[in-house]
Formats: sequence, structure tokens, C-alpha cells
Amino acid sequence: MTDSSSDSEDEDDGPTKEECIIQFKEMLKERGVAPFSKWEKELPKIVFDPRFKAIPSHSARRSLFERYVKTRAEEERKEKRAAQRAAIEGFKQLLEEASADIDQNTDYQTFKKKWGIDPRFEALDRKDREHLLNERVLPLKRAAQEKAEAEHAAVAASFKSMLRERGDINVNSRWSRVKDSLRNDPRYRCVKHEDREVLFNKYLNELKSVEAKAEREAKAKKDEQDKLKERERELRKRKEREEQEMERVRAKVRRKEAVASFQALLVETIKDPLASWTESKPKLEKDPQGRATNPDLDSSDTEKLFREHIKTLYERCVHDFKALLAEVITAEAAAQRTEDGKTVLDSWSTAKRLLKLDQRYNRMPRKERETLWRRYAEEMLRKQNQVLHQKEDKNQDQKSRSTTDSGTYLLARVHDRR
Repeated sequence: MTDSSSDSEDEDDGPTKEECIIQFKEMLKERGVAPFSKWEKELPKIVFDPRFKAIPSHSARRSLFERYVKTRAEEERKEKRAAQRAAIEGFKQLLEEASADIDQNTDYQTFKKKWGIDPRFEALDRKDREHLLNERVLPLKRAAQEKAEAEHAAVAASFKSMLRERGDINVNSRWSRVKDSLRNDPRYRCVKHEDREVLFNKYLNELKSVEAKAEREAKAKKDEQDKLKERERELRKRKEREEQEMERVRAKVRRKEAVASFQALLVETIKDPLASWTESKPKLEKDPQGRATNPDLDSSDTEKLFREHIKTLYERCVHDFKALLAEVITAEAAAQRTEDGKTVLDSWSTAKRLLKLDQRYNRMPRKERETLWRRYAEEMLRKQNQVLHQKEDKNQDQKSRSTTDSGTYLLARVHDRR
């Protein structure tokens, strides 16, 4: 078959070129030419159609064919989308019209039985129909569920109020023992049989939670109070320790001042190294400044300080008396003898006449004077004897050397004569 045999010239009163092109495309669509199909495959379907021959040129026909099969896929998609939208809108309109028959319990099969013959029902795929129906039913189910939950919550709250009003229900109560006393209450009958014990147990759990929370809060409060008391105890102890330390320091200072004051009183009052504590105590206690009765010193302290003062006085007297002995009883004084042949080293009465002119003699206790003099005299005699012995030994050594030297000289002379 050739294109030339089918070509013919357009008559003057025939369709225009644009109309021929439109009719050619309608022919391709009517003949079912598939998108992306081949010219050779589709040519037998269209070659005998007058609209085919209305396009005089073979190249124009083929060009229109090729353009059509390339754009037909997109056109079909657009047509399908438009048809789908129209079907969806139609089904939604159907749902609106059937809204009186749709509630939270409506399912697909129930809806289909009553509205399945409607063209708008058949125009849409089952999957899309179920989806749109569920979109309409789901809010109704949700609202019904929320309403049921609210009603159930109200009934449960009323039931718990009934339990709370009893006043004798606690965490140890048992449903089997309590339920008979609740049967006549309307709030009891409003709850389903299977829910009553469940709500009762929930109420007990709430009581347990409240008790546990109260116990935790009480324990936390007690722990906090214990911590606060412990901190207060620590603060008191620290304050007491600080006060004790301050008092100890103050007492130490007061004692030091009291000791110094009493020592000053002793210096002012007690000058005799032989004074006794028994005799001196009343005298010291008469001090107008009260230095002997200071509360920071007890009797043992004052007695000890008194004895230390007496010891110091005695040691000072001894020191001064020894100094007096050294000044008066010298080697020159010891060399002098009295008419009866006595010296200051062998006669206390002789030494006493020289010593008693000095105040240091009078300050030294009478009983100790002779003893100290005797020790001093013995020491002085010992030193004199030691010096004398040293001189004698020296003289003896000199004599021995002289004798030895003389003997040596004589022997030498005799030897020379021989």
C-alpha cells in the first residue's frame, strides 16, 4: 500500500487544515492508538478512515502520528487524574448525602449494601472508597470514644467519691467484705459489674500512693529537721569550744596578772626569808587591793608562790652573805691574829665582829650565818694549804735538782783527776 494512492486534493468547501488535524487526532484516539506505539503497527487501524485521508501528505500524517503517540501518555495521565478527582468528589458528595446513615459503627460492607448501586460508588476503586469512608467514620469513632471515656471517668470519679465518703475503707480493706454495703448506692449501680472491683483496687492503690507520699514527705521533713538539729548542735558545740577557748585564754591572762600582782605583794610585804606561810597568810590577806584573795588563784597557788618567794629571798641572802664573806675575809684579814691567837678563819666570834657591821650580815638568817662562814673558811683554808703544799713541793724539787747537780759535778772532778 502506498501513500500516493490515498492522497487526494482538498475540495474548496471541505474542512480547514486545522480542523483536519483535530479530526486526525480524534481518529487516533478513537482507534485506540497507544502511547509510544509504532506507525507500522497502528497503520492498518487507521488507513481506511476518511479522516486519515483528510491529511493529504504522508509526511504530515506521520509527523502528526509521532507527535500524538509522544504526548498521549501525559494526556492520558491528566485525563486519569481529572477522572480520579471527579470520582473522589463524587464519592465525597455521596458520603455527605449518606451522612445520616453513617455513625461510629459504620464499616465498608454496611455502607456498600445500601449505597453500592450508586454510580458515584462504582466510579472509585475500593481502596479509595474505604479510605474516604474511614476518614468520615474515624472522627465519629474518636468523638464517641472520648464521650465514652468522659462518661466512664465521671462514673469512676463518682464511684471513688462513694468509697471516700465511707470513711472506713483503707489500704487493708477487701472488696468481698465491702461490696455488700455499697449495693444500695446509685453510684454503685452506675458502674458495670466487671469494673467495680477494678475501680475499688485502683482506689486502694491511690490510698497507698497517698500514704507512701505522706510517709516520704514526713521522712524528708524529719531528715531535714534532723539535719537542722545536727547543724545547730555543731554550731553550739563550735560556739562552746570557741567560748571555752576564749575563756581559757582570758583565764590564763587573769591568772598571769593575778600571779604578777601576788608576787608584787610578796615583794612589798614579805622580806624575811624565814617567814612562815601560816604567819604571813593573814597579813597578806589584809591587802586592800585583794591581791592575796584573787579568785583566779587558789590557796595552793598562793602558798606555792609564797614559798618560791621565800626561796628567792633566801638564795639572795645567801648570795649576798657569800659576797660579804669574800669581801671581808680576805687573805690579809686571815693572816691577822687576835691577842689570844685567833683568826677570822678559825674563830666565828672573830669573823662575826668584822661581818656584822654590814646589812647583808643582818639579812642572813641567824642559824645559817655560822654554817656559811664555816664552809667558806674551810674552803679558804683548803686553798691556802693547797698553795702551801704546791710551794713546798716546788722547793723540794729545786733542792733535789741542786743535790743531783752537785753530785754530778764531784763525780766529774774525780774522773778528771784520774
